[in-house]
Amino acid sequence: MIEAVQTERPTQEQRTDAMRARLLEATLDLIAEEGWAQTSTQKICKRAGVSRGAQTHHFPTKDSLLIAAVREIVARYQRDLDTVADDKNGDDWRLEQVFDFLWDACFEGNLLNCWMQVMVAARTDKALQPAVRETDSTALAAMRALGDKCEPRTGSRKTCAADLVELTVYLLRGMVVQSGVHPDQEERHRLFELWKKLAL
Repeated sequence: MIEAVQTERPTQEQRTDAMRARLLEATLDLIAEEGWAQTSTQKICKRAGVSRGAQTHHFPTKDSLLIAAVREIVARYQRDLDTVADDKNGDDWRLEQVFDFLWDACFEGNLLNCWMQVMVAARTDKALQPAVRETDSTALAAMRALGDKCEPRTGSRKTCAADLVELTVYLLRGMVVQSGVHPDQEERHRLFELWKKLAL
């Protein structure tokens, strides 16, 4: 006699988490592909493969879904930062390593592209502004903290490493925005290497 194989059914909490994850992933993909203004809940539901009713159960309004996506972007960056910090095991960073990490974080995947879409939208969207301001401040603080872990700067190079990290973030954000019009990655990398020489 063949015994039936029993499989564990996902719990309600697991199903809820999976549905939220699909909605957030679809939202991020659409923001990256079509921009903030063109990202509708109808498109999100279709991409995620969920009903409108299921979406409103988890995120009652479009704003609540989009703001959750904003927080997810920063949470993912924070996880990347934490992973890299753990890999260092408390050792001092070199500032160049932080710059290279930031470059990779900006141009591998669509997260920073999404974030730039969100920041531009927040300039005129009063409902979005507080969430973006709060999450961006958290992200910048985490990146400055990475700068604080760098080896002390000596001699004539006494500029605070955390300030240089924050300036580098702003520079890279500008490059991400510019890439929508000027897609030459080699030229951006050349200019970034020039910035590193000036800063280091």
